[in-house]
Order: sequence, then C-alpha cells, then structure tokens
Amino acid sequence: TDIKITFPFGKDINSLSATATISAGATISPDPTQSKDYTNPKNFIVTSGDGKTAKQYTVTVTFAKK
Repeated sequence: TDIKITFPFGKDINSLSATATISAGATISPDPTQSKDYTNPKNFIVTSGDGKTAKQYTVTVTFAKK
C-alpha cells in the first residue's frame, strides 16, 4: 500500500518523524517515531498482534509546487 504525503515547497524532510495508529497488539517496523530522512520512499511493515499477517506500506513524501 502506498501512502503519499505532500509538504509545502522547501520543507526540510531530512529528519521527520511520524505517528501511526495500529490495532492493539500489532507492531510496526521500523519505528515511525524515530527521525528518518524522507528524501526517498520509506517502507514500514505492520504485523498483526498474532504475528500471522504482515503488510508493507511505502511512504513517499513530495513537495507542493511553488
């Protein structure tokens, strides 16, 4: 699943952190609250609480036009 986020032109995306709401017991890796450089797409994997299901999410950050 792709997640696309648009920031104002010129925003520094070299050290962003994020929040995510997931089901109780589920996990997300890597930890989105840790600062990351979003100049390239970042992949996150959410795993269900029972560990049977995992889904990858790709976050892509772009800029609005000037």
